[in-house]
Amino acid sequence: MSDTSKDPADKRIERVPSDRSEQQLREAIAREMKQKRRVRSVYSKYMAAGIGVCFGGLLVLGLAMPLRPMYSAAEKRKLTERPEIHAAGILDGSYFTELSTWFSDTFPCRETLLNGEAAMERLYGLRGEEIYGSSDTHADIIPTAAGLAPTIDLNGPGDTQDDSGLATASELPGTAGSSGDANAGGAETFETHADGTLVLPDAPEAANLTGETAGNIYVTNNAGYEIYYFNQEGTTAYASMINTVRKLLPEDVTLYDMMVPNSFGVELPADVQEALGSSNMRLGFQYTESMIDPSVHMVNVFDTLLDHKDEYIYFHTDHHWTQLGAYYAYRKFCEAKGYAPHELTDFKTEQAPGFYGTFYFATNRAQALKDNPDTIEAWIPNGQNDMQYVDKDGQQLNGHVINDATVMNAGNKYNCFILGDNPFTEIHNPEITDGSAIVLVKESYGNCFVPWLVDHYQDVYVVDYRYYKDNLLDFIKEHKVRDVLFLNNEAAVSKSASAKMLGMFGK
Repeated sequence: MSDTSKDPADKRIERVPSDRSEQQLREAIAREMKQKRRVRSVYSKYMAAGIGVCFGGLLVLGLAMPLRPMYSAAEKRKLTERPEIHAAGILDGSYFTELSTWFSDTFPCRETLLNGEAAMERLYGLRGEEIYGSSDTHADIIPTAAGLAPTIDLNGPGDTQDDSGLATASELPGTAGSSGDANAGGAETFETHADGTLVLPDAPEAANLTGETAGNIYVTNNAGYEIYYFNQEGTTAYASMINTVRKLLPEDVTLYDMMVPNSFGVELPADVQEALGSSNMRLGFQYTESMIDPSVHMVNVFDTLLDHKDEYIYFHTDHHWTQLGAYYAYRKFCEAKGYAPHELTDFKTEQAPGFYGTFYFATNRAQALKDNPDTIEAWIPNGQNDMQYVDKDGQQLNGHVINDATVMNAGNKYNCFILGDNPFTEIHNPEITDGSAIVLVKESYGNCFVPWLVDHYQDVYVVDYRYYKDNLLDFIKEHKVRDVLFLNNEAAVSKSASAKMLGMFGK
């Protein structure tokens, strides 16, 4: 019989391997943890270095003066200039605020970064309706009847002018309590400033609609629309301005007025307009016309554009009408003038796809609009495509009535029409020698209308009331102009715009 019992020494011998194995395991774990700490340490160093390089690169890039843009082609505006250092600004802190604004507004590669931001926001998914700004915009009630708007004695005791010589808004009559600076009480309508900067007005409370709103821009079906709000004071001021100009002009000068509705009033169904809290633009136009002197030849294009609303008469991503829309308005002008209009087939055309306008950039590059870019289609006048113009710096330059939009930035292609908004432009058609001449008083809506006039007049003079500084009444008399046409979109039916237009006749 074998003895199964073991000597205690034997047990110690058996435990030794076990103890060694545990020790080795602990050492292995320690080595592994040490290796992980080493890897993490190296990774952290690289991460810190990478972040440092990135921030350092951004700092160097941010401080790189030659790379800082001075103009935004997409936003159509001059960017903030670097402020001058002055003791008062440093003491009150305004210098540092201005410096911060300049730094952020002119950061290198800003367009790329803004596009990236817009792309990130689109990852959030459908956001429904969106309003930028406060929600205190309101519309005045459109009266059912009115008499003629009064004329203004620019040299009378109540006449006040600013240093530039322009008649001020306080001269113009209107309803007390309204600001009169836009179609909505207390809000500026969607338009561009003199330097091309977008005007983003306040907006109403969102309605339960399928599209999105941004400020006064309603986006639906891959198109933007500027919401219309009737303003009593602005309407009265506009009619009063037209009546006063009629009184100032010589009797042998024929005055025409064309108010152009925007796409909101023409293309959107009435129930959608009402749901957005908009005014009835058609009634607003009719009320305005009722206050204008019958001696003024009104060119009513509202119904004409309604008849063609299923055609491409307004841009999707921009607040302007197309040149096709302007063509149908031109036919109405020819009817009022007694001219035989030319057919579209009489002209050569040019096209430039990939246009993104004011709506697109004002809505922070909305995906719905990005998916539906516009195409510029331009008809070239037959008699003359050369022009002379004075730019905003007072330089006299040569250009073309229709320019190549394919070489222009995506946000500037509308400038193919008479090179955008300049104070004064003149076109002389050598094929017409009857001494006929017209002055077109306009804002940017008039740009694509100009080409249609070239083949009917020996001289076409184009005045942008926002920048023109001379006395237009004297010019009309000196150049023996017999036709004057005011062409403005509904945003110009405002107190401030009317003051600027009237100011050209009162210096």
